[in-house]
Amino acid sequence: MPADLQQREEILREIERHRRAIVELEEKLAAAAAGRSGWPPPGFYTTFYVVAGLTLGTMGALASFVFNVVGSAVVAQDPMLILRVFGTFFIGQEALTTDNLNFLMLVLLTHAIVGAAGGAVFHVVINRNFADRSTGQKVLYSGLFGCALWLINFYGVISWLQPLLVGQAYILRLMPFWVAALTHIIYGLTLGLLQPIGRFIPYAPPTA
Repeated sequence: MPADLQQREEILREIERHRRAIVELEEKLAAAAAGRSGWPPPGFYTTFYVVAGLTLGTMGALASFVFNVVGSAVVAQDPMLILRVFGTFFIGQEALTTDNLNFLMLVLLTHAIVGAAGGAVFHVVINRNFADRSTGQKVLYSGLFGCALWLINFYGVISWLQPLLVGQAYILRLMPFWVAALTHIIYGLTLGLLQPIGRFIPYAPPTA
């Protein structure tokens, strides 16, 4: 057999070996991909949206708190007045004059926790039922959600629960309705504006 023909046969055999090796590697890759069952999770990824909503809700609560602090400073009021007013829910009128920093921080923590819970509810509902709506519509819904929270919190809960606990509805008496409404609207709008960073986008490995 001529040398060049023999060399050609060896090259063809080498090509065939590489082809079989490629097929084996592709089978291994397919088996590895099949072994990653459950990712991304099928259907709506509830756990992710709950956690993301808790985070966004906390940020919304802090945004509304900062709004009140800045507003109080502008009109030359006690910047911590919002915490003192909210604190009356727990200890009544004494909260208005307390200088106990630990108590005020506990009130702020409670404010953040309530905000986080509301954020989780909103984030799950908006992404499960209204995911295809525009950003503007979601922001509108978030503002309405803030208004609904204000009405529920102040007139559905605080109006009867705080008198039961400390004798009077101090929060309703001390906080102007428009301040309370605007505080909750800012909270809601923060949730709406931050919606894009709370979306679940599964990682997709690059394809060759």
